[in-house]
Amino acid sequence: MIQEIPIDALLQLRQQVLWPDKDLEFVRTPNDDRGIHLGVCIEGQWVSCISLFLEENHHAVFRKFATLAEFQNKGYGSQLLHYSFNYLQQLGVHSISCSARVEKQSYYLKFGMQPNGYPYLKNGLNYILMEVNVK
Repeated sequence: MIQEIPIDALLQLRQQVLWPDKDLEFVRTPNDDRGIHLGVCIEGQWVSCISLFLEENHHAVFRKFATLAEFQNKGYGSQLLHYSFNYLQQLGVHSISCSARVEKQSYYLKFGMQPNGYPYLKNGLNYILMEVNVK
């Protein structure tokens, strides 16, 4: 079931999936207090999360999209991403972007997202800006 995820569960899931070698503060974003945080909860366990941030000019950014390894390739993350895109569209968003890890770029292509620019290095990993128009 997709619903708002409490911040403590969100941070724990982010850390476990994205940065298991870092502390909880590392996975916090400066704008978490203004974000919309959604998650997939299965039998009381949070298995996937995403943070949505509304920007200017009908644009939104999603960050820290994560699904527990044992729940990947089962459709939970895809459901959450589709839900998020539809949710943002209902809020009047026309375009959505994210900074994707380069090795995950093919996943985002399946959702109509396209790379914009060149890969860049952040925290020792290669990322690329991915964008999609949803209007």
